[in-house]
Amino acid sequence: MAVSLKQYYRKKWKTSSLLIFCVLCFLPTVFAFGQEADVAPVKRDVNQTKEDVKPGEAEVIPEKARKKRSIGRFDAELGFDHYSFYTRYQIGGKVYSRQGFAITHFPISELKFPLDAFMAYANLSLTFVDRITLRCGVKKNLHNRVGKMEDTDWVPYPGLTTIYSESDARLNWVITDPDLIVRLFTISITRPQKGTIAAFSVRFGVGFAYQYMYYWCSNVEQLRIYDDDEPYGIGPPEVLKIPGKIITYRVDYYLFTMQITPVFRFPIGKGNLEIAVAIRFSPYLKAKDVDDHVLRAKKSKGDTKGSAFMPFLRIQYKFSTGVFIAAKLEYLYLQTRGRQTQSYYLPNPIDKVNIPGWYAELDTRLKSEQLSVSLGVGYSLEF
Repeated sequence: MAVSLKQYYRKKWKTSSLLIFCVLCFLPTVFAFGQEADVAPVKRDVNQTKEDVKPGEAEVIPEKARKKRSIGRFDAELGFDHYSFYTRYQIGGKVYSRQGFAITHFPISELKFPLDAFMAYANLSLTFVDRITLRCGVKKNLHNRVGKMEDTDWVPYPGLTTIYSESDARLNWVITDPDLIVRLFTISITRPQKGTIAAFSVRFGVGFAYQYMYYWCSNVEQLRIYDDDEPYGIGPPEVLKIPGKIITYRVDYYLFTMQITPVFRFPIGKGNLEIAVAIRFSPYLKAKDVDDHVLRAKKSKGDTKGSAFMPFLRIQYKFSTGVFIAAKLEYLYLQTRGRQTQSYYLPNPIDKVNIPGWYAELDTRLKSEQLSVSLGVGYSLEF
């Protein structure tokens, strides 16, 4: 009897143990199910944040908030620039002429043209997947009067100014500069409950820049002590004033450009502040210029090559509406070297040239410094 009772309680214990094991296994599931049943799913407004969801409410993201991120962005910007400084050319060095070959000091002559001008500009850019940007800008001067053109000669002695002239300069100026820019990487700085507080990215770009300048100068005032009829080429000072057009000058700059641009972005208020510091340069540029001395019926054509350094600082603030304002400080420094060919298209008794045509070929150098400050407004459209 005792054995039977022992077997009976042993079987009962096994059954109870199995039942307790099943209850323990299914208890978390039942508990979780009960918890889910107590939560009322609610649809979240598109502008609602996670902090706005009340306790006991499940967050269901509406279809409008599940849209894919934008695949591109189109930016348009209009504004104004103010340019300063100059563009100039010098001649001298090795000379081949009708009289033969000679080596002179450099420079023997310099023409310096002013760049004091206000310009209007338009920029258009198209960005794909926040990675690749195609940009193109156009600028045109708003007025023609830009200052005084200076013509200086050091003949026949180096360092001694023997002829100095000034004349009123007018200018037509157009600049275009398309670029292809790629964002290499971005580093974001985030803080809990604040999100991204700053971002740093680096962009690399290649492009092409073209500058067209056409000057016409008039009303020359000249002071000279040079006189080739004197034994030493120096005579008494003489002042000349000649009204009307005296010279035209055209120069075309073609620049292949490259740039590395660190960009800093900070969320401020309801928008973003972006600061870009570009290290931009042109490892190769080509320049062609034509100087027409109207009074002397003499035309000089130059063909030169060189390089340029053209950094800039750009600050932009974009509002949440897509409207942005931008300011830019840009500097350009370029130098080229090559040869200039001179010819007369009419006889010139003053220069003792009776037969028109080719006259001389000599070294020439071009240099330009340009400092611009700009302010603009634009709109950014994502799609």
